[in-house]
Amino acid sequence: MRISSLFGKNKVVFSFEVFPPKKTSPIDTIYKTLDDLKDLKPDFISVTYGAGGNAADTSTCDIV
Repeated sequence: MRISSLFGKNKVVFSFEVFPPKKTSPIDTIYKTLDDLKDLKPDFISVTYGAGGNAADTSTCDIV
């Protein structure tokens, strides 16, 4: 499903934006966060790419 199609259904669209963990934190921390958020049933979750100005970081792709 395309995100744009959610906005044509005449309902509130609910989403989260998450940031990859810092290099000093294990990537598993984001999976715990996502697990905690799933019961809220968002329509979609976006993952920020290149947070902090480092576009070479691959953790965003790992999370997605």
